[in-house]
Amino acid sequence: MITLPSLLFDSLWVLGLAGALATMSYMSWYRGVQGWKWAHTLSVTRTLAPLTISLVLFCSGMALSGATSAWPAPWWQTFAWSLLAVLFAFQAVQYVLLGRRTGWDSPIEGTKHV
Repeated sequence: MITLPSLLFDSLWVLGLAGALATMSYMSWYRGVQGWKWAHTLSVTRTLAPLTISLVLFCSGMALSGATSAWPAPWWQTFAWSLLAVLFAFQAVQYVLLGRRTGWDSPIEGTKHV
């Protein structure tokens, strides 16, 4: 049965997947314009910040869907999704702060992949 909470929580993880797909699609185009290789593209905060935010949405939606469904998921699955959401949120904050401080096109390792 479809309920309002299940609809909201399921749309959260779908939105996370859509965000990850949109991020990779945009970065594929941007990489072609800039002439970058994928190694460099996957190491810049312009890619990593929205990707980790999308993963936070995905993991949060999975945890909330599992915890509130008609047949709840085992506690350890909800815990694992919640832990991943917290870790991705921490990483997303770090990438956003790094992007604001050093620029969105600078690689996170400090090395340049050309």
